[in-house]
Amino acid sequence: MSQSPVDDLSAPATEKYLQGWRALSRLLHEDRSFSGKERHCAFLNLRGKKAAFADVSSITGFGFPEDGRGLATSDWDFDGDLDVWITNRTAPRLRFLKNNTSSPGHFVAFKLSGDGRQCNRDAIGARLELHLEGVEPHRRIRTLRGGEGFVSQSSNWIHFGLGEATGIARLIVRWPGGKAEEFTGVEPGRFYRVVQHSGKVVPFSPPAGRPPLTAARQQLLASSSNTRTIAPAGLPLPALHVLAQDGSPTQHQYTRSKPTILNIWSSTCAPCLVELSEWSTHEKELLSHAEVITLSTDHLSGSGTDEETLAALRKAGSKFPNRKIADKSLKSLDFLQRSVLDRWLPLPVPSTFLISPDGELIAFYKGPVSARQLLQDLELCRENLPTDARRNASIPFPGRWIGSAVPAQPNRVASLMADHNEVELGASYLQNCASILEPRATDEDSRRDLGDIYYIAGLLNGLTADRRPLAIKQLTRAGELIPRDVRVRLELGRQHVLSQKLHEAAAQWTIAAEINPSDLALLMDLGILHFRLGEFEKSHGVYTKVVHATPRNGLVRYHLANNEVRLKRLPEAIENYRKALERIPSFTQAANNLAWILASHPDATLRSADEALRITTSLCKQTGEKNPLFLDTHSVALANAGRFEEAIQSANKALALLPPQSKPALAGLRSRIALYRERRAYREAAWQNSPSPSPRP
Repeated sequence: MSQSPVDDLSAPATEKYLQGWRALSRLLHEDRSFSGKERHCAFLNLRGKKAAFADVSSITGFGFPEDGRGLATSDWDFDGDLDVWITNRTAPRLRFLKNNTSSPGHFVAFKLSGDGRQCNRDAIGARLELHLEGVEPHRRIRTLRGGEGFVSQSSNWIHFGLGEATGIARLIVRWPGGKAEEFTGVEPGRFYRVVQHSGKVVPFSPPAGRPPLTAARQQLLASSSNTRTIAPAGLPLPALHVLAQDGSPTQHQYTRSKPTILNIWSSTCAPCLVELSEWSTHEKELLSHAEVITLSTDHLSGSGTDEETLAALRKAGSKFPNRKIADKSLKSLDFLQRSVLDRWLPLPVPSTFLISPDGELIAFYKGPVSARQLLQDLELCRENLPTDARRNASIPFPGRWIGSAVPAQPNRVASLMADHNEVELGASYLQNCASILEPRATDEDSRRDLGDIYYIAGLLNGLTADRRPLAIKQLTRAGELIPRDVRVRLELGRQHVLSQKLHEAAAQWTIAAEINPSDLALLMDLGILHFRLGEFEKSHGVYTKVVHATPRNGLVRYHLANNEVRLKRLPEAIENYRKALERIPSFTQAANNLAWILASHPDATLRSADEALRITTSLCKQTGEKNPLFLDTHSVALANAGRFEEAIQSANKALALLPPQSKPALAGLRSRIALYRERRAYREAAWQNSPSPSPRP
């Protein structure tokens, strides 16, 4: 059982916690519930000095073997004792247990009505105090609740068992509005209606002519693993691949002029052969309405040779075209049926899929299905069916729907595939869905749904570099269908970045920022992207927006300062590096950049020898003089302070740490060492004409 990470909130502990939830979710989807055989129980209060109860489930009739859930009480037959309704997870789903106690005690029952102003009409929340005569304790308390127990609601008649009480002194009702009201004239063995502010109880007579309740044994339907499931509208079938003569998979082309029936079978499966034999007796009728293809799995299970497969078909009298289904197609059909009801139970043999002429799943059957049932369900493949025809065909009895039919979600199929490490299979399924649904995307809703399919397909294909071009193509199409979907713009930009197409990425993230200007993480990524492209004015504008939104964010200040260095706005850069260090004192890169400016700027008004040397000395000490970048900056600061011999020593230490392939860095260090030997400080030539700070008043 998954446990909450109460004490340890570290990343490993949190990930372990999430793994527990994922494992539990998978068990539930596979019908491997951790609950079951939870019988309803009844306990008798022994009324001793110590709280004690006896299990009387069996002798009271509660001990049924089903998996219990809800329980509600009601004096269903108005005989003065409480009867019980129970619900179960397993059959029978509902039971009524009539209380046939031979010598019931005294009782009284009340039904409350609020005034609808200070109290709700049903008086939910009212508290009743019944004061008795002749017994101790003399007070009984009940509260009228809107629900009690597990998904249960008992009767709103408040029932009091009186036991040996000889009379009733009074009833006090504390209404939900807060006011209490006292009632007298209550007699045992009666039903009363109590209306707020009336000051009196009104006797109630149960309806006459009630039919007698007689016990009966429930006849349970025989259990069967055979199922018939009508799919929701809009669920395309995966592409079907069968094996050619040479064993290579090839895509089967459906007959688009009529529906298709796919039957998955095995020569070692007796029910499969019985089913095919029954179909063969209706061959002419079936083929006049549909294309029928049998798909053998013998080659996948190794259960039979080709000759044995053909012999089994001859024995069953089947003349329908038979093909060897490719492993990936069998997996795809398995995931498809699992996703419809979100139950991850494996696909058995035989299994049958009914497909419309345009490639949409109409129904699937686990276990044998009769030709008569198939012929009946083929009516669901007709065009221009009434809106609820498919829904009505999916249930065993008529009724009234409380809402519109929920369309299918092809993305759920792909998500299930990806969850089971079949990412390529999921991407392929969505690509096939898009090709089927593209001609139907004629209104806003269908274009949005199709755009979402392209988006998820792009996500899956973008996980590997070799399928990245296809991902970009699919995400681009998604952007055309749902142009204001920020998810699409973000992912398309990310795929362009991974493909080193930075200008295209910047264009997509700019659109995303227009759609969601409050996404600061997006703005930061966009600013960094403009910076990488050398578009420093654009990146400066983006960073400035983020700084205004989060002025105390040290990391943003750092990026803004780097940008200002490229724009040669050195006074602003110095200020933002300092603000970054105020927020993050341990930010060594920001400290090093600041020290470089303070030690090497050509303008003396921007240099600060003492501050630069203090910063670089601290950096070198923190890193044990093992960072060549910090040692180089330290040498510049030392030379700026006139300590040239020490500057040469620091620069030589940096030289020794740099790898031979760092040729530009090595050349820069050697040129600076040459300056130090001439007792000259290093000045950053690129900043020669940068703006100086404004003169102080």
